[in-house]
Amino acid sequence: MPIQTLNNIHLYYEQHGKGPDLVLIGGLSSDHQVWRSPLRIFSQHFRVLIFDNRGAGRSSTPDYPYTIEMMANDTIELMDALHIEKAHILGHSMGGGIAMQMALLAPKKINKLIVVSSRPCIGEPARMYFAMREKLKKQNISEGLLAEYMMPILFGEKFLSNQANVKGFAQWTVRNPNPQSMIGYHHQLHASSTRDISGELHNISAETLLVNGTEDALVPYLYAQNLAKKFQRGKLVTLPECGHMPHVEYPEKLAEVVMEFIQPK
Repeated sequence: MPIQTLNNIHLYYEQHGKGPDLVLIGGLSSDHQVWRSPLRIFSQHFRVLIFDNRGAGRSSTPDYPYTIEMMANDTIELMDALHIEKAHILGHSMGGGIAMQMALLAPKKINKLIVVSSRPCIGEPARMYFAMREKLKKQNISEGLLAEYMMPILFGEKFLSNQANVKGFAQWTVRNPNPQSMIGYHHQLHASSTRDISGELHNISAETLLVNGTEDALVPYLYAQNLAKKFQRGKLVTLPECGHMPHVEYPEKLAEVVMEFIQPK
């Protein structure tokens, strides 16, 4: 089992494929398995690093408050340990916050930056939603019911209208061999809820692609349009009929727009 010990914690990781380095960073509560669909495509073109953030999956869950800067440093040090001098960085949701923080902390480690369904500070709807999810989790609600609670705000209408998608996501959540602990969720939520780098985005020098679903309830389309203008070299691509989870809803389309950005024809 590939593990790196960094900052007194263990980080689980996997590398797939050959080519330029691409690092994928998951969101709140996600582990490396969330990338399984786009990974099949990306690994044909890149050497892809997927891993579990602290507090999730097979990585350590230290019991103290986390910060986005802390997790950005985890990722930077994991890259160093694996001798990755520079990489394209793609982060989803909380992972997008980690990716943006990395671009501020270690710009020389970043080739191109891809920020998916993310924002520099948490919005109030997201804060309320994730806080309620934590309350439900404390009541020992089953993982299957929690998955059903999550779906309407995470996915677009087209995805939800397909019962196979709904059933498949619920089953995948229940069958996860390494479900996130209450402690891990609490500390990751703290990191997500306390970050705000809105005033620093103009300092990000990397060429930046923002990817956003038109039906994302947590990062509204108009917000994403304005956000793209705050980067030195920001560009927004929107995915129609997509919610907050492009890598699950439309993995082929996500891979297509990312590869066009990284390796334009």
